[in-house]
Amino acid sequence: MFPKKSKILRSLFFLILVLCLCYPIELLAVDSNVRIEMERATSKEVKIALTQFVLGEGIGDPKGLGMEARKVLENDLRLTEMFVQLKPDVYINLEQKEKGSRAVDLWAWHQLGAQWLIKTEYSVLPEGKLSLVFRLYDTVNEKFLLGKRYYISEKKLVRKVIHRYADELILLLTGKRGVAETQIAFLSRQNKGTEIFVVDFDGENLKQVTNDKTLNLTPTWSPNGRWLAYTSYAGNNPDLVMIDNFGEKPKRTLLYLSGLNSAPSWSPVDDRLTLVLSKDENSEIYTLSNNRTLRRLTRHFNIDTSPTWSPDGKKIAFTSDRSGRGAPQIYIMDAHEGDKAGVQRISFNSSYNDNPAWSPDGDKIAYTSRVGKRFQIKIYNLINKSSAVLTKGRGNNEQPTWSPDGRFIAYRHKDGSRISTYIQRLDSDKTRQLSIGNSSGASPSWSPYLNR
Repeated sequence: MFPKKSKILRSLFFLILVLCLCYPIELLAVDSNVRIEMERATSKEVKIALTQFVLGEGIGDPKGLGMEARKVLENDLRLTEMFVQLKPDVYINLEQKEKGSRAVDLWAWHQLGAQWLIKTEYSVLPEGKLSLVFRLYDTVNEKFLLGKRYYISEKKLVRKVIHRYADELILLLTGKRGVAETQIAFLSRQNKGTEIFVVDFDGENLKQVTNDKTLNLTPTWSPNGRWLAYTSYAGNNPDLVMIDNFGEKPKRTLLYLSGLNSAPSWSPVDDRLTLVLSKDENSEIYTLSNNRTLRRLTRHFNIDTSPTWSPDGKKIAFTSDRSGRGAPQIYIMDAHEGDKAGVQRISFNSSYNDNPAWSPDGDKIAYTSRVGKRFQIKIYNLINKSSAVLTKGRGNNEQPTWSPDGRFIAYRHKDGSRISTYIQRLDSDKTRQLSIGNSSGASPSWSPYLNR
């Protein structure tokens, strides 16, 4: 039913296969003081110089792979919102002066305003293989920080390798891996229903995952990033279904009890799912184990729905109108005992709250809240027990989902009849539209780190 050990081992095999394509030449352990120095030397964003990729020995580059790879890296760095890229005309003379030489005048680069410098050499090898060598320098402390070499056997892996390197840079800067290699699943309205699509963090490689020609709801990723569980009406009943994102395994029906089998959420620590069932003539939250055992968590005559796990798997946040005023609110309960051990209400000052999503660090819960006449995303801080509004502007913003590093939130943005997935960094007012089409972008779900 759920991924077994053999399937996990196969996923590990694919991970090893991909990693074999990438051979690091130098990985220097960076003193944490270097990162602290960089943070002191900047406000929020690091000023970075990304020089042109230099073609080394090989058979030339008639397809412009080097230029394509540089554009991908340039875009990845922009989307992190952690770097300000210097314009090439600022450093073109110094770049030309050092071209073809391993000598780097870090003081001169610093004088031009760069705090980090990336120099890249690449070679196109026989049979279409590509070699990429990245070198990162800290001009503030005049240090070489990181060197990486990748051998790529297929052109389609160029983007993946560039994403991986961009994530390495974020790891070096912040101590947390970036999310350039992650994906976001969402719903798109098609002629005969709603289908699940998946797209890369940068908006590229849009892929249709389902072709059910029916109503599908609330896709959610498995912890290993291989499976998407969702509710499908293909069998004329809202059944719980699981599909392989890699397209290598057949779709599986997990549960098809009469009534609702909806709102799945995968445990981050094991194979269990929480889901909402209406078999008891009411909307209640259950866990579903690998051997199809159901365990009831809520026992209340009001509606309970939208469960989400804490990262340690010990708590579950959910939506309920058990306050008795017909106003859904966000509560937290024990993941094993359920609401019989008591619940904690965390949403206040709003007549409608729904779609809780627990942050990867465990210290925050994002949720949908009615603010004035619109729906906005609020962030509840579990440490200081306060909520703050994240989203602003026109339209309604709902259904939040966290990036695996906890820096970004994706959500459904609806303005009139137009629906899109938007992405916003936690400490920023900038937003970015991700999905394509007027009715595309509902129920976004951010993947975990993908290692394939």
